[in-house]
Amino acid sequence: MAILGIHDAHDAGAALVNNGSIIAAINEERFTKRKNDVGFPVNSVRYLAKQGEEIEKVAVAWYGGSALFARVMPSLERKRRDLWRKAAKKPGRIRMHLHNFVFRLIQDQRPHALWRYMGTHIGGSIIARRLKDAGLDKKIVFVEHHLAHAASAYYASGFKEALVITLDGAGDGLSGTVSIGDNGKLERLASFKASASLGLLYGAATLACDLKYSEDEGKLMSLAAYSYPETIPELEKIVRYDEKKKQLVSNFGVKYEFELAEYIKDHLLWKYNREALAYGVQKYVEEQVMKIVNQFIKETGIRNVCVAGGLFSNIIINMLINESPEVKDFFVFPHMGDGGLAAGAALYADFMEHGRLGKGIKDLYFGPEYSNLEIEELLKKEAKEKKIEYEEVEDIAKYTAEKIAEENKIVLWFQGRMEYGPRALGNRSVLALPNYPENRDQVNIIIKRRPYYQPFASTILEEDAAKLLNPYPRPNRFMTVGYKIKPEEFPKLVAASHIDKTTRPQILGSENKLYRELIEAVKKKTGLGAVLNTSFNKHGMPIVMTPEDALWTLHNTGAKYLAIGNFFVTKE
Repeated sequence: MAILGIHDAHDAGAALVNNGSIIAAINEERFTKRKNDVGFPVNSVRYLAKQGEEIEKVAVAWYGGSALFARVMPSLERKRRDLWRKAAKKPGRIRMHLHNFVFRLIQDQRPHALWRYMGTHIGGSIIARRLKDAGLDKKIVFVEHHLAHAASAYYASGFKEALVITLDGAGDGLSGTVSIGDNGKLERLASFKASASLGLLYGAATLACDLKYSEDEGKLMSLAAYSYPETIPELEKIVRYDEKKKQLVSNFGVKYEFELAEYIKDHLLWKYNREALAYGVQKYVEEQVMKIVNQFIKETGIRNVCVAGGLFSNIIINMLINESPEVKDFFVFPHMGDGGLAAGAALYADFMEHGRLGKGIKDLYFGPEYSNLEIEELLKKEAKEKKIEYEEVEDIAKYTAEKIAEENKIVLWFQGRMEYGPRALGNRSVLALPNYPENRDQVNIIIKRRPYYQPFASTILEEDAAKLLNPYPRPNRFMTVGYKIKPEEFPKLVAASHIDKTTRPQILGSENKLYRELIEAVKKKTGLGAVLNTSFNKHGMPIVMTPEDALWTLHNTGAKYLAIGNFFVTKE
């Protein structure tokens, strides 16, 4: 009997868990083509209902706050998301002040009992109706926002005992928690109020730099590497970690992300340039997070650390934790933001129902896959219209490796089950040689259209990783941690690295046989067991899901080559 987890606010999605293992998981954006889509994930639910698992109950992440408003008035949540994505007009100062007044009243969601009651009763009845419309009439259980984050990190880590830390903007009145995971049970040690939020500070700084809130924080992190070191003492009054109180604290009156962004523009950006602001915010948040990590490791004696929540999409913060001598082992839930809440809720409910602790996740290939027959039918139609040429090849990995290694071509790579989460891990990827500096510009020009300061990632064979990276405390399968490149090895990864000589690698073991064969074939040709790997999507679009998506992207970018199933496609 399986548990279906759903998350129905921004970055909505669903996940199916059985016996402590994720069977399938997907986010609504992959169906609707609206990045980080908002609302009830009807397509995701219907897809998972067809997976052949008998569903016994539905676990819903997030009961109060914006999740409740999204259920009652989904149009308001979509407008909020449009504001974040700059698809709607920014509110004026008077409206910002009104929003800030409301945020200060409700951000911490007190009394919690009232918010929980409204969320589970009002929201529960709405969700039950939507589930019935999707063909499911099952018992609903609610899992608090940060408990779902903590569950995603702990149950997917494979650790029996772990220090579990969650940090994000806000959810169910909190911006973070610290817990102990022990043989399946989660015990909360500390919780941080939503009105004191490192995630909100980082997001508002992102907005202040004219980037998108809850989407472009990675760009702010990348921009920080372009500055000389800069300290911004004014950040302390917005939010700081108090080690005596074991709390994030804030006496600052601005809580609404847009008004906080305006404050940062008016009071900090006139004093520090954009790169310096990015650097100062990045370093300050790093310091606060490491205070939390080090204090609770010291107090609990637990050195296995696992984390989730949107703040841990920051690979440099994760790099510092990963490199810390106080940390024995480290795990970041790969879909660390709110898009992963459905999986966390389902994992928690599954353990509470059955008491079985899983062995952790070994890969993220939880989405749909398509047969060669389905692919060929589509290709025949496209070829008849003279849009493409294609051929079936006996060994698609070797053939593609030759294009990449011998001809230095950029190839769209579509194979197997789609990855879950924001990272392409070798089934929906754009691939190129990492040791040609011009490949970064070529990928940018023909497909990605990224700003100059945003780097691409890499995939490195596990047996080659220690030769290229230092320090190298442990492999990371899911592109969630930054690593420093050895200075003498930097030319080998120059197109898949950042100006600070770091890369965000997928360290590839045996979890993806076909992808490994491709990189091994590249290594035979070049001597380098690595490729540049970035997500298969046009800029601003979700990662492709279907063969139709793959061909649409081929036609609507400057890409020329596509390896899909057993077929190699060339665009005329």
